[in-house]
Amino acid sequence: MEQIYNNKMTNLGYTKFVCDIFSKWEDVKDELLMPDRKSGTGNGTIHVFLGAADNELRKEFPEYYSAVANGEDPSTHAVHVKHFFLASNLVSLIGYICQYDLKRNISFTDEVRDILEYLNSSQQKNGLLETFSLFKLSTGSSKLRPYFKQFESTGVFAKLVRKILLPNSSYKISLYKNDNGEYAAFWLIGFDWQSDFEADSTSAHFHNKIDKTKDTTVKPRQIIYYGAPGTGKSHAIKVDTKGAHVVRTTFHPDSDYSTFVGAYKPTTKPSFVRDSTGRVVEENGEKVVEDRIVYEFVPQAFLQAYVDAWRYYAKAENEEPEKQYLVIEEINRGNCAQIFGDLFQLLDRNDEGYSEYPITADKDMEKYLSDAFHDIAIPNESDLGELFDDPFIAQKIGLGQVLVLPPNLYVWATMNTSDQSLFPIDSAFKRRWDWRYIPISEATDEKTKQPLGWSIHVGNKDYDWWSFLQAINDKIGGLTNSQDKKLGYFFCKAKNGMIDAETLVGKVFFFLWNEVLKDFEQEQDFLKDGVNGYISFDDFYYVDNTGKTLVNENKVDILLNNLGVRETVKNMPEDVDNPTEASPATKDLYKNFWSGFNESYEDSGEFKRYFTNPNGLPQSWLNLGGLNRKYYLALTLSVKNKMASIQLYFPNGESEFDKYNSEVNLDKMKERINGIIVHNTQGTKCKYFSIEKPFDITKDNRQDVYDWYHKNAVIFKQLCEEIDPKK
Repeated sequence: MEQIYNNKMTNLGYTKFVCDIFSKWEDVKDELLMPDRKSGTGNGTIHVFLGAADNELRKEFPEYYSAVANGEDPSTHAVHVKHFFLASNLVSLIGYICQYDLKRNISFTDEVRDILEYLNSSQQKNGLLETFSLFKLSTGSSKLRPYFKQFESTGVFAKLVRKILLPNSSYKISLYKNDNGEYAAFWLIGFDWQSDFEADSTSAHFHNKIDKTKDTTVKPRQIIYYGAPGTGKSHAIKVDTKGAHVVRTTFHPDSDYSTFVGAYKPTTKPSFVRDSTGRVVEENGEKVVEDRIVYEFVPQAFLQAYVDAWRYYAKAENEEPEKQYLVIEEINRGNCAQIFGDLFQLLDRNDEGYSEYPITADKDMEKYLSDAFHDIAIPNESDLGELFDDPFIAQKIGLGQVLVLPPNLYVWATMNTSDQSLFPIDSAFKRRWDWRYIPISEATDEKTKQPLGWSIHVGNKDYDWWSFLQAINDKIGGLTNSQDKKLGYFFCKAKNGMIDAETLVGKVFFFLWNEVLKDFEQEQDFLKDGVNGYISFDDFYYVDNTGKTLVNENKVDILLNNLGVRETVKNMPEDVDNPTEASPATKDLYKNFWSGFNESYEDSGEFKRYFTNPNGLPQSWLNLGGLNRKYYLALTLSVKNKMASIQLYFPNGESEFDKYNSEVNLDKMKERINGIIVHNTQGTKCKYFSIEKPFDITKDNRQDVYDWYHKNAVIFKQLCEEIDPKK
């Protein structure tokens, strides 16, 4: 650990530095976490595994190791160790606890109060809090494993530190000794993205910078993303694995071990043609070749990811190896016990991230792996040998005799909760995974962070897709008392932000009738049609006089209105505020702003020459006369977001937008426009270009915005004439 802490320990009499137990950030283990923070199967035993410093500890305590190895009870000569924690370090972590609880919608008030009360009532030495434990060897595995165990039950570790530790927390520990041969450990609690965490703000060494050479995220090695259909589980994995090595597969009822791992399959291979004597046939002086069917071992998704992971592991040597992901879509649509077979054993990982229990490969797999590993030299053979208590484990892995998952191999999966009945996953399999719930929520654009705002197009009306989902999910929840059959935002795909009536009926309503309403009475209030009683699924279709089957949009419209789905305004510039629903005071702000804009018209220079005087309206958008029927210029104002903007938008003409969106014309606009151009290619109502200017209507000078409007509106107009002179 950083030697700046030597002074703190020296002042306490611990003048001899023994070793860094963890000189780099060590991730907290699940068993140390409070029960409601566990992500896996930790049993809650308060102990800290010290395997990273095993060699140094053997040198410091040779007699103890030898005695236990010869059969002595580990408790007999277990070493008493004091532990010291910086009070300022622990206080600095309270903010992270608040953030963690807020994300889970949990009140942190009582928790923070308990932490502060404990700190205030605890005795401190030079700003340090003290407790004790035993340094004790464990004989539960095939080799001796060092731990800190049996912490003081009423001490700072049990009563305070555990309350501060979060699933992504880390710690550093250094061991010291005094002249009497007594031992003490100095701790820092932090996170692995911090290169130094001296939390005492009075220290000249305090800093909090990110180590850019290391991955800053804490990622479980096995995780299942689960939730209702359409919530974006696959997309979440795509985002989390962006830029990484990914092998992807999908489970289905016919999946088995051979389609997931590998098996011998017939393939064609060019071979020389031989006569009955075994001699190669030649024609015109050349050997005759033909394709013949041969059987070869063909690796599938698991073995592809497994070999690649070890390859990246070997290339890294002593650096952080590149991550390899094996992504399994729809994991519960296949029989996991049948598909994984004995690989199930590999999912138990040890503290270092390797499989806890190696498995023996069958002869076919062994032969394939031996060939695949011919150019892979597995490093750290001695360390692996000690970890597995087998000096030849690295060679066995390289020869394909045994399988061990390396720490850089991540197995991630998705699961639709609505498909649980296909192949239930047993508890033994479940506990080997972390689980991440993806809730139903309104989707946002990854770049702008604004709602996608998809619409349902029925006849000459547009309905808000998110409003529909909220309404229909409320009905589904009321009928089924379950989340499983509810619909996520991406249950069906929109084209240019629009879902047509045919897609809505064929995909969404079909699911509703086939998976939800089939088990309930059809006479639900939201199914009333006002004419023939209640809408049935057949009512959504009719056959015209040419024999073509069409969607009955009238019935769709009735159902959406029964649900109270909100209509959207068609072909309007996008804005975050809705002044028509604003308070009277806010409406007055809009009205006064646009009235002032009208008054500025006479002194607007070229703006006056290009645009006729608009009528001031108490709303946040204003057309300045169409540039033509397909292009519109709009000035917008958002009181809520404190932003003014100018939009050049295309409500109908996709080809016209593409013309302006070319590299040449974009460069021209960027050169001329006074601001950063945002080009929205997937607008909810239309595609547009826009520029923005921060503006607080209650504080800032309106004339500055008026002048900004005037100047850039003229430039936009001139650009349109240059880019499309015929219009």
